[in-house]
Amino acid sequence: MIVLVGFMAAGKSTVGRLLAARLGRTFIDTDAGIEARAGRPIAEIFSTDGEPRFREMEREVVLESLRGGDAVIALGGGAVTDPAIREALEETQTIYLDVTAEEVMRRVGSVESRPLLVSMDPEALLAERRPLYESVADLAVKTNGRDPARVVDEIVGSLGSTPATGPRRVRVGLGSRSYTVVVGAGIAGDADLLPDHGHAEKAFVVTHPDLVDMCTPLVGALASRGLDVRTLTVPEGEDGKTLEATADLYRGLQDADAHRHDLIVTFGGGVVSDVGGFAGSTYARGMQLVHVPTTLLGQVDAAIGGKTGINLQQAKNLVGTIYQPSAVVCDVTFLASCPPEEISSGMAEVIKYGFIVDPDILDLAVRRRSDIEARDPQVMTDVVARCVAIKASIVSSDERENGERAFLNYGHTFAHGIEAAAGFTGIRHGEAVAIGMMAAALTARELGRIDDDVVALHRSTLRSAGLPTGARLDLQRLEQAWKHDKKYRGGVRFVLLMGLGKPEADVQVPRAVLEKVVELVGEEGAS
Repeated sequence: MIVLVGFMAAGKSTVGRLLAARLGRTFIDTDAGIEARAGRPIAEIFSTDGEPRFREMEREVVLESLRGGDAVIALGGGAVTDPAIREALEETQTIYLDVTAEEVMRRVGSVESRPLLVSMDPEALLAERRPLYESVADLAVKTNGRDPARVVDEIVGSLGSTPATGPRRVRVGLGSRSYTVVVGAGIAGDADLLPDHGHAEKAFVVTHPDLVDMCTPLVGALASRGLDVRTLTVPEGEDGKTLEATADLYRGLQDADAHRHDLIVTFGGGVVSDVGGFAGSTYARGMQLVHVPTTLLGQVDAAIGGKTGINLQQAKNLVGTIYQPSAVVCDVTFLASCPPEEISSGMAEVIKYGFIVDPDILDLAVRRRSDIEARDPQVMTDVVARCVAIKASIVSSDERENGERAFLNYGHTFAHGIEAAAGFTGIRHGEAVAIGMMAAALTARELGRIDDDVVALHRSTLRSAGLPTGARLDLQRLEQAWKHDKKYRGGVRFVLLMGLGKPEADVQVPRAVLEKVVELVGEEGAS
């Protein structure tokens, strides 16, 4: 376990998330955990309940987090003032992110969200706390004026923290509904990785017809747990994400006398986890659910976070639920059976994480391209685990997409419009996302949010992965699809960058800019 301590605005959350992704571990922000538990911002807790009550809540959340599994944990600036927390930190690798008071004020800007800065001099407060930070730290790293990715490089180098060669375990922290994502090679047949499913008598493996034979190790593992295993199939591609296909699953469950305590296991790509998860979340008002994704897109994105969905004629994923599985098993050996275009499609989601959170992933995608194309098990384990760690940390702090989870939609507003305009045929989801990210980058540049270099990085990284960066688009058809977009509110809303790793959600864009962007995306497709 690695714990980051330091003064407010030292960069603990940003560095912690990047470090967790680099190591394929869960990231926990204890301040976010306090706010989630209280249902209120920290500033409001301070103003209404007072600092003593906040410190009590902080102690509970921090000590609970420190008793969890292997993770990277960022503590609030004042957590080390508690003797019980300092004692608990003796059992961890603790890193002090050192920052000056002047730099803190530059980063904070307004002090409204920092209650202690309203009443105290930051220089004096930092001087008071610095001895405590130094007393608990195994390593001190200066962060003034430094790129967070370079801070992570120093931490990894100093601690000798390298990713494990065996299966990685990443926790999605959601209280009593928390679960573990296991990533590794040849693990689908390991019955020990399956959680205890209580009173389950039957397991229903939902998959595509052409994947039934590949399910054999998984079926054997389920049977070894004493479960009566049945297989249900859905059509390949987006044809599997329909009301009709879902109704067929319901009938299959009903005919087999499925009960609420039984288990659904999805085996396949994003379509299977979406429709199988939706059926599992609604049949008998919710069955137990496990995902075993077999595509890169499924392993880094679709199977993590609890989103399920089916399409209507007008839009993608218009009917769905947020329903968390009890486990996810990502066996990277299944990626060897995926065609090259399927790997490229999945790389769009990998690259997305690089643009919104960890730019180091962009370098990894280009530098290890040949290993990714060869489906090298160790490289793919690293890629998948890093992406899972990012998504797990975001979902853990914003399960219902009320805040930062919206960042995961980067490029997707354009992409879903492109897919809907194409009738969900002729283009893979990742290809649409790639074009969508390019369109989002061009939009951000037109609005003065990013420069030509960031746009060029989108182009080169996506093309390196074999992904398209442009296509001829019809704005009117996109606008028809956007009317059914889940983020539509008085108009379509976009996720755009303010720089690498700096996304902003809920951005409205003038139609004149969209017209220009559609033109530019068409030119990208022709080049």
